[in-house]
Amino acid sequence: MLETKSIPEEIQFSIKEKGYDKLTTVQSLVLNPDNNDKDLLVSSQTGSGKTLAYGLSISVAGLKEILDSDNKLKTLIVTPTRELALQVFNELAWLFSKTAIRISTAIGGMDIKKERKNISKGVDLLIGTPGRINDHIRRKTFHLNYLRSLVLDEADEMLDLGFKQDLDMIVNQSPANKRVLMFSATIPKKILSLASKYQKNAVRIEATSLGKAHTDISYETYLVKKHDIENAIFNFLRFHDDKTIIIFCSTRNAVTHISSRILNRGFSVVSLSGALNQSERFKALQSIKNGRCKICVATDVAARGIDLVNLDIVIHAELPHNPETLIHRSGRTGRAGNKGRSILFCSPGEKRKYEKLINSAKVRPVINKFLSQEEIEHKDNEKIINYLSRNKKNSSSELKFANELLTRFSNEDLALALIDNFKGKLPPIEEVESLGEEQIVQMKNDRKKKKRSKQNSRRNVRKR
Repeated sequence: MLETKSIPEEIQFSIKEKGYDKLTTVQSLVLNPDNNDKDLLVSSQTGSGKTLAYGLSISVAGLKEILDSDNKLKTLIVTPTRELALQVFNELAWLFSKTAIRISTAIGGMDIKKERKNISKGVDLLIGTPGRINDHIRRKTFHLNYLRSLVLDEADEMLDLGFKQDLDMIVNQSPANKRVLMFSATIPKKILSLASKYQKNAVRIEATSLGKAHTDISYETYLVKKHDIENAIFNFLRFHDDKTIIIFCSTRNAVTHISSRILNRGFSVVSLSGALNQSERFKALQSIKNGRCKICVATDVAARGIDLVNLDIVIHAELPHNPETLIHRSGRTGRAGNKGRSILFCSPGEKRKYEKLINSAKVRPVINKFLSQEEIEHKDNEKIINYLSRNKKNSSSELKFANELLTRFSNEDLALALIDNFKGKLPPIEEVESLGEEQIVQMKNDRKKKKRSKQNSRRNVRKR
């Protein structure tokens, strides 16, 4: 059982059924008794347990008040995307399952008439996207006159997606004495400005920082020529064909280009970009979640709000433009106690940009020489050995044919045929000119020199 007596008994039962025995960092900080009735500005990365954090906070602060609301909407949770809204709905549905709280959604891309019908039956807690929430308010499906708690989940992404006006409308139509909880991956100036407008004396909570976020993620950098980066990605996918991987691109066109090239090499791949409608996005995500496809290529915007618990590796097809993007992308992996990997490719011409990026993000990637053809072929051989080591039951006819082959062909011929057949189904190994050991050593030495220089500068400042 969670170590807090403030959580209502009904909620405790739900938590116990799920097997939770301790709070995450963000949950502990949010549930501090001193914060029960205060506005909160929380920096917390995706996957940190923030949904449960504000769900618990809502229950602690006013579960009885919500239940006594007489069909009046008391709690509104706003998310940037349909996918995130549905994830939040599923999470809070089990959390409040032992209570009489009625939860509903208002999400773009869904049948608005069905939503109106569901909401008109009475709702205590509503989860939705900014545009659709305002659509319902204009249609008088519900109003916010009795709202007590407003949660803005991933507020930074809502601003990036252009929802500022919609958020202003929601806040302006709700009571001035409501409690506002804002959650954001980072707290840049635009979020501070928003908080000063929407909140009153908000308590600032930093559940993660750029330097400490996602310690279960390893950062790796490979030094290759600029024109070899795509081929390097193809070889990496071939080598790690048993892993679930997302590749981030900066533009829709880049997603289309890389996806088609991956597909042409025989890989199964799905893409996520602004060019897809909601139905196409849903199908793409489902194919990743159920394991039918292990490779996804996406833009940053299209990937917002998605939660892939089984994601093993993040690949940056291009260097991110800022440290926040690097951390946010990388935070898609390393979930649920699993180790994650974030892969960067750096060409000689991008060295300065790369150094600035990782220093600002406060991450220290391991710099490696890229996979050689020999390493990839060795991995192929291991796959063949693992295949032959399986305890597979064969029919009598298969065994009979196997013995016939042994009488007609040599062991060597049969082994070579097996190798040819196995490797013939694999994508080709691309030629990649990895930078030599001397370049890697030089880059590592440059980083050490910069670190020593900074340390010396600090010492000199102290002496003055």
